[in-house]
Amino acid sequence: MYNRFVLPFSFVFQLFWSVISNVSKSHIFIWLFIWFYMTLPVFAISAQSPFPNILFKEFNHAIESILGSKVTLATVLTVLFTLTDNPDCLNLHFHQQYPTESGENKVQVSGWIIALVNALVVQLGRKRSSTLFFEHEHANTLWENTNKKCRNNLIASKLETLVNNLHLSPYDQNGRYRGKLHLVSHKKIEPALVICPISFVYGTLFCRPRSLVQISDHRDIALVTLIKGHTVHENVPVLTGKCNQCATLYLADHERFQDLSSHSKPWKRVYLNSANSMKIGQNFWVDCLFSASAVNAMYNFHASAAAYAEYWNNTFGTETVSVSRAQIWQAFIQESIRVIAEESKIDVELNDGLSIKEVTVEAFSVLGENGIIRAADKHACLECTQIYRKTSEPVIAADTAANPSTTEKKYVKMVVLDGIVMGPKVNQIYQFFILYSDLNFSIVHLIIVRMNFQTLVVDHSVIYIIWNMAPTA
Repeated sequence: MYNRFVLPFSFVFQLFWSVISNVSKSHIFIWLFIWFYMTLPVFAISAQSPFPNILFKEFNHAIESILGSKVTLATVLTVLFTLTDNPDCLNLHFHQQYPTESGENKVQVSGWIIALVNALVVQLGRKRSSTLFFEHEHANTLWENTNKKCRNNLIASKLETLVNNLHLSPYDQNGRYRGKLHLVSHKKIEPALVICPISFVYGTLFCRPRSLVQISDHRDIALVTLIKGHTVHENVPVLTGKCNQCATLYLADHERFQDLSSHSKPWKRVYLNSANSMKIGQNFWVDCLFSASAVNAMYNFHASAAAYAEYWNNTFGTETVSVSRAQIWQAFIQESIRVIAEESKIDVELNDGLSIKEVTVEAFSVLGENGIIRAADKHACLECTQIYRKTSEPVIAADTAANPSTTEKKYVKMVVLDGIVMGPKVNQIYQFFILYSDLNFSIVHLIIVRMNFQTLVVDHSVIYIIWNMAPTA
């Protein structure tokens, strides 16, 4: 048997702490630590359960045996998603049916399920809620206030039976606890999306109206990323229609045609005001809700394209999909053109193949109206309309009755809307600095960093400012 040499724990701890203390004094180590810590991605993913794996035959049998014969598909889906999207309420309800502690009473119809029933009835309305009952169950007296309890208990029993059929209960048939319910993932029931032209009939000055033909071969169809609302859909096919006579191309956000009226016959692009989606990158499309959100953020929050891109990535982005500043700027420009053109009842027609900077210049020449703001057309008031003066005239306080002319001289009011400048967040690096008291940081500086870490921007200047803080306040 060999004699093992074991180092004392106190010696190992002192050695480890000595190495950390000496290395932490190095500026290079601090920079590397800050850079590595700041670049760690954080994704908060809540636990989700898979969608109920039940055969349609069984589901159909459950619906026919639980709900009325006149129930519609929309009502059935509303009931289904009410159950799958309220797991916490179901957990609370079923826990009262299976008490585990002494002093707890078993409650068959809890207040939790009754509250869910009330919300469902409000969502469906009286007419659709009536279809939940069979003919022998339904009666007009159910909707009287005196019979509200009876009606709610009847709907609650139907929901509970449907939950058990869909295996959405945290307890099995024998009353054994299977686990807490979580939100049900809708990944398996997401629709298959296709981006295609919104025009189903084409017609120009040189072509008679006829149906559009899809021209792309299956192997040539582009698969792109589509952001619908704020949900990311990948591998979405983009289809293109074409007129075989004049070679006009029809896409989801624009139409491309050759201007035969001009001698040079240039290719033109018409931006569609009624487009449901738009292309903002090589393989990146967004819907109008996304582009409108970008426009509203820039106007309401005074946010830059880079700030909104980082906000969206931190809130809705995934590990594989994120948006860039240039893509947000594309969405901002195209949405602005679409909204203004629709308000002006103009179809913006520009040369094809322009850069986004050239599109902005050309669109302003079409929609800018020489700088006139149409929202202020024919508007005039004493606050925004004043007599032109080469030099400012001071307004001297005077008695209005003694000098009535002073009432005509007023200061022009300038209303400044204060917004929120959204920028990248600095992580809580102060926690690292607190561990080492010999880094020339006072408690005041640490508090300042803690109070303002949400508004600091992580770049070399900020790191330089933090590093060069004075050792005393």
